[in-house]
Amino acid sequence: MAWVNIAKTGNLWAYENTATAAHTYPDANGSYSGGIRTFTTPGPSANQQTYVRCRMVVDSVERGELSKTYWDAQ
Repeated sequence: MAWVNIAKTGNLWAYENTATAAHTYPDANGSYSGGIRTFTTPGPSANQQTYVRCRMVVDSVERGELSKTYWDAQ
């Protein structure tokens, strides 16, 4: 595993850049590349969703997957 600090968060958070379904949620939709899971919701209002496996740098406790939309809102 390789954790990468997320500069946009002041390096308070990191994401795991080699995560696969075996490391996160094996039944989650989508595909993994560089530790990032993406999938497009089906239907006429299809949206691409992006998730990353995250942890806080200060305590190294994994927090699960968080949506890129969450980071963009911060």
